[in-house]
Amino acid sequence: MSILSKTRSVAIWPLPWWTGYGLSLVFPLAVLGFLATGPHRPAAALLWTLPMLGLLLAEYLGPAETRVVQGDAPHLFFDGILYLLAGLQVLNLILLGRLVSQLGWTGFSEIVASLADLFAIRAMVSADFVCAGICPAHELMHRRSRVQRRLGRLLLASLGYDHFYVAHKLGHHARLGTADDPSTAHRGESFEDFYRRGLRQQWRIAWSDRRGAAVAGLVFELAWLALYAALFGLLAALVLLHQARGAVRTLESVNYFQHYGLTEDSGQSGAIAWRNDSALSLFMFLGLSRHADHHLRPGVSYAELRTTPEGPRMPYGYMGMALWVQRRNDSYRRWAEAHLERVTASGSALSTRRTPGVRSSETGLVETS
Repeated sequence: MSILSKTRSVAIWPLPWWTGYGLSLVFPLAVLGFLATGPHRPAAALLWTLPMLGLLLAEYLGPAETRVVQGDAPHLFFDGILYLLAGLQVLNLILLGRLVSQLGWTGFSEIVASLADLFAIRAMVSADFVCAGICPAHELMHRRSRVQRRLGRLLLASLGYDHFYVAHKLGHHARLGTADDPSTAHRGESFEDFYRRGLRQQWRIAWSDRRGAAVAGLVFELAWLALYAALFGLLAALVLLHQARGAVRTLESVNYFQHYGLTEDSGQSGAIAWRNDSALSLFMFLGLSRHADHHLRPGVSYAELRTTPEGPRMPYGYMGMALWVQRRNDSYRRWAEAHLERVTASGSALSTRRTPGVRSSETGLVETS
């Protein structure tokens, strides 16, 4: 039984349930520990991957969560998590370069140990870049504070994805479900086709609508990569690029399964996102799983988002869904197509509809530089 078949929330500690958002710090802190204590012996490096496996298991076995944070909850707690995650992202970027620069390649035992560290980096760091980089960046870039938006853009630029700042708002939010939306997968579209199409469309939107911002972001990214290589060496820069690419692919896999098949001509009664009530996904990814409400109210803090009562449902949490989409895409598409057909045949009402007010309010927060 998957976690999303459970309908009741489970109290797992005596603190208010919304303190569960603190779980978003667990994996970045684990990666911090791994990077700060390396280089490692091969067995130790592999043991550091256990937190990732533990979180996957907890997501699968854990409860659902549909409650809404009450208005008297301290905003400082939720904003503090954003700033802590941003700080962890910067620190882990630096520690990643330091660790890779210290790997040894002069003897058999050193090579084996270094390869084990690189394997652990491959298993953990791109996922950490999603948790501590992309998720807080997505939240911050929707805020009304210019300082917060610029911090979100800086986090994206550190991963070579600055143009997403513009393309996400002017492309995905403003063109949701249309042929020009780079982040809604068409029915039958494979993840690889979606990924390539999305990258092209995002760059086209950023370049045509905010060319100055796109150029400035690209210059910053190239300068950042050159500085990283100068500080930590060419191998560290290549590892950074590889892990950033992995983080971007995970981001786009999330876009893929959040909206798969829900285009304007899909006949799905205006549904804009699939439903996912995984408690761990809600906490780890800062409310991203309440995605339909995010589109309806894009400026609302992640702690204030509500679950949608109707709509097609994902069978697993976000980590499980991302792995399924990327590793077994044919299997995922067969399941998703069959599920959408069942939803249509049953006449289920998919009541989360697009609203005109979302577009005008959202695009007004895009900076020109």
